[in-house]
Amino acid sequence: MRLGTLAACVAAWAVLGVPPSYAERPLTIVVAYSAGGSTDVLARILGARLQEKLGRPVVIEDKPGATGQIGTRYVAKAEPDGNTIQIAAQTTHAVAPSLYSHPGYDPIKDFTPIILVAWSPLVLVANPALPITNTLELVEYLRQRPGAVNYATGGRGDGSHIAALSFNKMAGVSAMAVPFQGDGQALPQVLGNHVPYMFLGIAPAASAILDGKLRGLAVTSKQRVSILPDVPTMQESGLPAYEMVNWWGFFGPAGMSGATVANLNAAIGEVIREPAIQAKLELLGYEITGSTPGEFKTYVQSEVQKWSEVIKSQGLAADQN
Repeated sequence: MRLGTLAACVAAWAVLGVPPSYAERPLTIVVAYSAGGSTDVLARILGARLQEKLGRPVVIEDKPGATGQIGTRYVAKAEPDGNTIQIAAQTTHAVAPSLYSHPGYDPIKDFTPIILVAWSPLVLVANPALPITNTLELVEYLRQRPGAVNYATGGRGDGSHIAALSFNKMAGVSAMAVPFQGDGQALPQVLGNHVPYMFLGIAPAASAILDGKLRGLAVTSKQRVSILPDVPTMQESGLPAYEMVNWWGFFGPAGMSGATVANLNAAIGEVIREPAIQAKLELLGYEITGSTPGEFKTYVQSEVQKWSEVIKSQGLAADQN
C-alpha cells in the first residue's frame, strides 16, 4: 500500500474512532464452503465493494468441510477484534446445532451477529418424466409409495435437504434423501432422471426450468419470484404454512465491541443498498434484506428453534461427529 493511500486510510478510520493498527490490517471474511458456491459468490461481490468503502484490504478465505462446520469453528475461536468475520447461512447457524451432536460451537453464545444481508428461495423441481404436473400431484404420488421414492439433496443438512424435510412434515409424506456433495453434483442426477426430484437453488432451477429440462412445481418463499413468475408458491400449492428460504448474514466471534459491530453493520448495510450491487445480486436470485445486529440475533434464535423442531419431527438423531 502506498504511503499516501495508507495515510488516507488511517485518517478515515481515525474519524470513526478506530485505531490505526486495525485500519491497516486486512478484514478476513471466512466462507465455510467451497469457492464458487452461492455463499462464496455473495462474499466476493460484497467484499470487493466493502474494501473500497472501508479503505482496508478485504480477503475472502474459503474454509470448507463438514457441511460448513470447519470454517464456522474457526471464526468462533478467532479474536473478537473485528479483523475476522464470517458470511454464514442457516445451514451452519440454524440447522447444524440440531443435526449434529458436536458441531464445536454454539450459534448464539459463540458469535456476534452483525447484519442479515440476503435471502433466496428454493424451487421444488421434478424431472418431466415423473408423472406429475404440480405439487399436490407429487404429494399424492409419494403417499401412494411411502418411503419408496428418492429425492436428491446437496448434502445432509444443507438448504435443499432441510426444505425437503419441512415438505415431508407438512405434506405427511415419506421419501428417501440421496445426498450429494453440493447442488452441482445433485442437479445432473435429476436432469438425467436418476433421482426424480429435489429442492434446488433459484438460479440453477430457473435456468433448467426456462430451458424445459425440469418442471418447476413451487417456490419455497411466501411470494412468487420475479425470475420465475409463473411458478406458484408452496402456500399457493396447498401447503399454507410452508416457508423456507436460504439466508446469509455476517457474524463475528463473541465479544466484539459495540463500536466495531456498528461500523461493520453501517458499511455492509450501505453496500447492499447500492443500486448496482442490488441489481447484480437480484440477477443471481438473491433478495436483499439488511437488519440491525439485534434484529439479526432475534431472527437467528427463531430459526434455531424452527429447524430444531423440524429435525426432531423427522426422527433425525444427531450425528456423532
